[in-house]
Amino acid sequence: MSASICIERLWQEGYFKEGRLLKDVSARITEKWGHNFSAVDISKALSGSQRLRRYGKRGNFRYIHKTSPISKKIATIEEELFSAELIAKLGKDFNKEVEDLHLNFGNSGTCTAFLLRKILEKLLYLVFAKNGIGSKIEDKTKPGHLVGLEKMVNIAAQEKIQNIPLLTPSTAHKINGIKFLGDISAHNPLVNVDMETIAPQMPYIITAYKELATRL
Repeated sequence: MSASICIERLWQEGYFKEGRLLKDVSARITEKWGHNFSAVDISKALSGSQRLRRYGKRGNFRYIHKTSPISKKIATIEEELFSAELIAKLGKDFNKEVEDLHLNFGNSGTCTAFLLRKILEKLLYLVFAKNGIGSKIEDKTKPGHLVGLEKMVNIAAQEKIQNIPLLTPSTAHKINGIKFLGDISAHNPLVNVDMETIAPQMPYIITAYKELATRL
């Protein structure tokens, strides 16, 4: 990985939303990736980046982003998606998925769509299993297999615990969009998904996560 690629990735993560000194950037690169580029290489990468603006005096230049890599809409969604309350409800079973989603959210729409779908499917499976109704989502035509995600969602909208459905029918209907995008990201090699396409679906998938997480 070159110094320029490291700078690009730091920009994608929002690292340059504040002015950074060259020494700060160097330390961050070493911390994240273990690279020890020379000050000259990092300086060239910073100066050559189209993403960054330089200000200050010689010997004390700071670098800050010209434009944010994450739109305000995406940033607002991110706050709710990774809220401490929701993460706590999901628990340690989702540590890896949440970590991967955090790395990709706002940076890669294709990876984000895939992970959102995976979390939904895993969450449904665990909710059924932990409430003693795992047999409800077994595929009767294929022993040892589960039904598909769409059918799993529909069953969750019908199955009730204490007279309350695992997923409200409205939520179940609205999350079809994220299932579709997740399917594309996983199975269509010719199509990429962008964050602007995912953003309108996020309120529904977050609601679904919250409804299901209360059953874990």
